[in-house]
Amino acid sequence: MMRAALTTLLFTFAAVGTSACALTSKAELVETRYFSPERVRPAQTTAAPRSALELRLGRVSSGPSLRERIAYRDAAYELGYYDDLRWTERPETFVRRGLGRALFEDRGVRRVLGGMAPTLDVEVIAFDDLRLASGRAVRVQLKLLLHEDVGVILEDTLTVERPVAGDKPKIEDVIAAMAIALDAACDQVSLRVESALASKRPAAEAGAK
Repeated sequence: MMRAALTTLLFTFAAVGTSACALTSKAELVETRYFSPERVRPAQTTAAPRSALELRLGRVSSGPSLRERIAYRDAAYELGYYDDLRWTERPETFVRRGLGRALFEDRGVRRVLGGMAPTLDVEVIAFDDLRLASGRAVRVQLKLLLHEDVGVILEDTLTVERPVAGDKPKIEDVIAAMAIALDAACDQVSLRVESALASKRPAAEAGAK
């Protein structure tokens, strides 16, 4: 009887060991990959501000649904996440750098860190891989709030979608499309903000006289 009990115990340990090895093997097969949607740009010296317009780039944020895990949509109202695909940083970080480039480097708006200059706050609403029946695409959606003191100068929501190239696109094709969408979104924000600041300036100068 003792021998039978020992035999049963040995079989139990062997089964548990086999299961643990199988789980470890499967876990090792999952390789996490990291991507950045920022395109490599040639090195250039930062030019002096070319505009009399001043701006403080305030808070650039996103909700808890947008973190390092790359998000996708298979339906209009359902959001999912890839298990093994990550952004190198949060989407809001990519957007903040893109806005800084578009506003202060490309358009020459003067960056202000303090004082009474208008402030631009941005919320990243979507940074998604769209896997819809209508086709593969990417979406960047930003909520803009340009304000000064207690007044709002501009409040708008901007959505940019770009198609993903190829009949059977890979994740690299998705990232390439996201890079294009990110640049386009930041450029459109800079255009709208610059236009709003330019429209406000004559009114402020007239009121000062």
